[in-house]
This record gives sequence, structure tokens and C-alpha cells, in this order.
Amino acid sequence: MAKTSINIKPCLVTSSGAHNRRLAEYLANIRKEKIYIRTDLMAKNETWVSPELGDTSLEERNRQIAAMVKKKTGRAMQTKDRKRVNKKTGKVTVIRGSTPIKEGVVVIKEDTTMEQLRHFCEVCKGRWGITPLQIFIHRDEGHYQIPNDKTTWKPNYHAHIVWDWMDHDTGKSCKLLPQDMSQMQTILAEALGMERGTSKELTGHEHLERTDYIIAKQKQEAEKTRIAKEQAEAELKAVKGELRTEKLKNSAAEVGTTILDGIGSMIGTSKVKRQEREIGRLQHEVATHEVTIETMQKKLTTMQSDHNRELTAMQARHMAETANMKKQYECDLSFFQSVVRKALTWFPRFREMLRMDEFCRKVGFNDEQTEALIGGKPLKYSGTLYSEQHRQGFKAENVIARILPDENNSRKFSLRIDGIPIVRWFREQAIKLQHYIQSEHSRKSLKM
Repeated sequence: MAKTSINIKPCLVTSSGAHNRRLAEYLANIRKEKIYIRTDLMAKNETWVSPELGDTSLEERNRQIAAMVKKKTGRAMQTKDRKRVNKKTGKVTVIRGSTPIKEGVVVIKEDTTMEQLRHFCEVCKGRWGITPLQIFIHRDEGHYQIPNDKTTWKPNYHAHIVWDWMDHDTGKSCKLLPQDMSQMQTILAEALGMERGTSKELTGHEHLERTDYIIAKQKQEAEKTRIAKEQAEAELKAVKGELRTEKLKNSAAEVGTTILDGIGSMIGTSKVKRQEREIGRLQHEVATHEVTIETMQKKLTTMQSDHNRELTAMQARHMAETANMKKQYECDLSFFQSVVRKALTWFPRFREMLRMDEFCRKVGFNDEQTEALIGGKPLKYSGTLYSEQHRQGFKAENVIARILPDENNSRKFSLRIDGIPIVRWFREQAIKLQHYIQSEHSRKSLKM
């Protein structure tokens, strides 16, 4: 029975979709450099996208998750790795940044169905709360034992599952322990009707990325060919030795020589030629594999160099954009400060109106009520008004609030409640409350 496994890593949201969906631009860039994708088999691939994700890109989903985390926890989502140093021991611990979207690569069979993979995802969601966003079945990947010889094509059937790894109720990531990941492997095998792969704790083998896997397979094939070549050479040497022995034994007699020649023509010589042809073929295969491996290693080095250049360019663009944004922010800030200074000069009461706007909100009026008061309109109000001086709120029933010029300073404004300055109104409410408390205390004392 074929074995299966799943390897889960943080999803590269900027490039995952291009590979999984086989976008034309992606294929155009790799077609001349890669041999692991066959476009004639792409029609066999399958795709599923959750209705929850719809047409939303993974990058946009990542931003939505960041906003959700900020709203739920009050803190920004930490995406970068951080180092923590123990002051006593000096030990440095790396705290990994949050990776809310993860991607798993599943080993499958040629006849594995999308329904089996979706069933596996639903079981995982019910058990650990991780939400599947996308599933891609790839039946067009593999490698050639001999480049461009379709008879030597070795397919690599697998599927990509993209997960939302966050708990949207708490704003925290779903925590899966090593035993949970091991249990996931078992659930996967049962869902796909395949044998569970051996744990890497037992094999000591680490998961290989796609390019590394192809190179490793090419090396295995080259090693098999080398062993076959050595065995063929050993057999050829043995055959030649047998023929020499026979010649020495019969060299004294002409008839014996004739018989030996006959035997050699019927048995020995034909076998030697076959062995020589086999050795030649194996040598050609070894040379082909060595060239293929060397070529792929060079291409891998080129890809890494291209990636580093692109990353450096992206960082430079980011720094330039950040500098431009900072410069624009400083210009805008300077402009608005200038506008405010001019407004204060042109409209002497503007500063006082800003003060009253802030004061009304602190007292307890909402935005709409504050705008009405600032406009000079009387406002009928029922609710609680808060006094910072007394550090408590006082109940107001059907009072009329209004902002009027201050009686003692015409350049100032005063908030009045039922025609009384609010400071005095608060004082009167505090006295009433104190008298009420005292009377209640006296009444209870008399009853006792």
C-alpha cells in the first residue's frame, strides 16, 4: 500500500497562488528552467476554494486576519521573529513571528479524490479549529530519469492545502502540539485509504523541498546505474577469464582450437558483446544523470541569486516608499499646523470652540449632541453628566443644555444646564446627593 504524509509550513502568500494555480506568467518563467512540470498533464489537476475565501487573495486574507487580531486582542499581530535573552544565563531564545496562513503538502495517489481531501480537512477543522481555504491536486509534477524521455517519467502526485491557522473568536493562533501533528498524519492516512508514513523521529529524515527532492532522486538513479555498471563489468571480466582458460587448455591441438572458436562464436563472443553494449548504455546513463544533476544545481544557484536580488530590490523599494511617506506626512502635518495657526488668528473664538467641543464630550454628550451645542442650539437631555471635579456622574432628567457666552468674559463660552453654569449645577447636585445620603443614614439610625 502506498504511503502518505503531510508537511506543513508557513504559506508564502505572495507566491503560493502562482504556483498552485499554474498561472501563465509563472509557467513562462519556469518552463525553460525546470523539468518538474509537464504542461500536457495539467488538465488532470483539480482545485477547490472555500466559499468563505471566495475571490479574496491570500494577501488580502492575511491583512484581514491582522485587523481581526488587532480588534480582538488590542495588539498588532507580530509577524517578525524576535530574540529574547535570559539575563541570568545569557541564553538566547528565538520567538517565532505569527504565521496565520499555513500551507501543507500532502503525498497522494493518482486516484486520490478531492472529496477525500475535503473530508480530511473537515476532520482537522472540527478537532483543532484550523480552517481550510484552498486545496490544489497536482498530477503534472515529477522528474525524468532521462531528460525529455517520457518513458522514464516518475510522477510526484501530491496536493497543496492552504489553512487559516487562527481562532477568530479569540484572535489567537491555533496551537498544535507534536502529538497533534502526529495524530494528523494518522487521520490523513485513514481519509485517503493509504499507509501512514514513518515518523521522522524514527527515520531521522527531514522533509525535502521540491527541487532538493528532484536532485536526490537523480542521485539515487545515478547510484543505481553505477552499481549496475560495476556488476556488468565484473561479469564481463569473469567471462573473458573463462575464455582465456579454455584457450590455454586447448592450444596444443588444432581441433581443440577449432572447437573453442566454435563455442566462442556461439556463446562467449555474443555474451561479451552484449555485456559491452550494456556497459556502454549504462555509462551513457551515468553521464546523462551527472550532467542533469550539475545543470539543476546550477539552476538552483541561479534561482537563489535571483531571489536574493529581488529581495534586495524589494527592500530598497520599501525603504524608498517609507521615506516618501514620511516626507509626505511631515509636509501634510506642517500644512495643517499652518492652517490651525491661521484659523486661530482669523477666528479668535476658534480655540475656545475646540475647548468646548472637548469639554462636552468629556461631560457625556455624544457626537451629534455636541455638534448641536457647538452650533448654539438648545438641547433637551436626559441621562448622566460626569463631573471630573467630583469624580462621579449626576443624573439629569429633561434638562435644557446650551452653550452661551461667559458672563464674566465675552471671549469665553460656558455650558449651562437649565440656565445655570454647569460647574454650579454640579455643585448643587452634589449638595443634594449629600443631603439625601445623610437623611437616609438618619432614617436608618432611628429605625434601629
